Amino acid sequence: MRFIRLDNCEVGMVLGKSLYGNNGALLLRRDSVLKQGYIDALQEMGFPGIYIDDEFSKGINIREVIDPEMRNNAIVAVQELFSETKFSEQKRAMRMARQIENIVKNIVAQILSSRDSVMNIAFLKTFDNYTYQHCVDVGVLSIMLGMELRMKRSTLVQLGKAALFHDIGKIMVPKNILNKPGRLTPEEFDEMKEHTQYGYDCLKHNLKQSKSIYNSALYHHEKFGGTGYPYGIQGDQIPFFAKIIAIADVYDALISKRVYKDGMVPSEAYEYVMNNGGEHFDPIIVNTFVRKIPPYPVGTSVVLSDGRNALVVKNRQSFMLRPLVKVITEASTNKYIDLAMDVDARSITIVGMK
Repeated sequence: MRFIRLDNCEVGMVLGKSLYGNNGALLLRRDSVLKQGYIDALQEMGFPGIYIDDEFSKGINIREVIDPEMRNNAIVAVQELFSETKFSEQKRAMRMARQIENIVKNIVAQILSSRDSVMNIAFLKTFDNYTYQHCVDVGVLSIMLGMELRMKRSTLVQLGKAALFHDIGKIMVPKNILNKPGRLTPEEFDEMKEHTQYGYDCLKHNLKQSKSIYNSALYHHEKFGGTGYPYGIQGDQIPFFAKIIAIADVYDALISKRVYKDGMVPSEAYEYVMNNGGEHFDPIIVNTFVRKIPPYPVGTSVVLSDGRNALVVKNRQSFMLRPLVKVITEASTNKYIDLAMDVDARSITIVGMK
């Protein structure tokens, strides 16, 4: 299995992972053969790419951190909760919040069951469902970072809830600002920044969540060096959950395709996080991030420094920049190079992604 950008998809390719759309609806089942109409529809919906099965990627197995159905259920639950715009039926909204807590517990259990795993898959998002998908994916990333930081299970559940709820204040931001295809005006950006306060108020007063959860919504845009918002606090003044969520939030936003921008490749987003430790992000959490989130997820196409193209086969926590790769050549599709362990490969590096 390998990831391919939608621009490079061709009729006749075989889908390697099922695709889901709005409200959890199954769009295309795994093993579906692509038609031009499918490709056009996926582009319109905003999918950045898909996973396919082909001869080049035979034998490359991608182990997902959480079950796709569980992720999809979480997205639907978040969407339903966020749709309670005014939370006029508080009891119903709180019941939905408890449902999300149960989902988070299951996500934590799955992640803990594969403690040594790294994030070896790119999350796929649509334009329309971006906010809900983003919240769930930030939750998964945050839990993985929390696990690497040796948090106990009950704390991971609280962190996961805080991450899934971190953008709930955006339900109060006007849609024309939230989904604007161009740069926001200063006035529009001021309104967008209010989502942190909106989220704090909603989680504290309407959904009756704990302090660690509503403070995460309020402070997840604060920066370690003090240049964030809403208060410009810095360092250890920022709650620990918020510092974790800040990294997961920015990384997932950078790699996501939106109506107003293309997503970065994971290696570029990885480098952005690394380069901003101490300024935007807590350096301790950045060090955790680079051990757990690979710059080159399994199944992605990379370019080696000797000019050859290859597919990433396996990542290791200790050698994230030097994975096991499968070289793609006309003569052979079964040449593997372990960039971390092969003595003859010491001079070879990855110079880009395709």
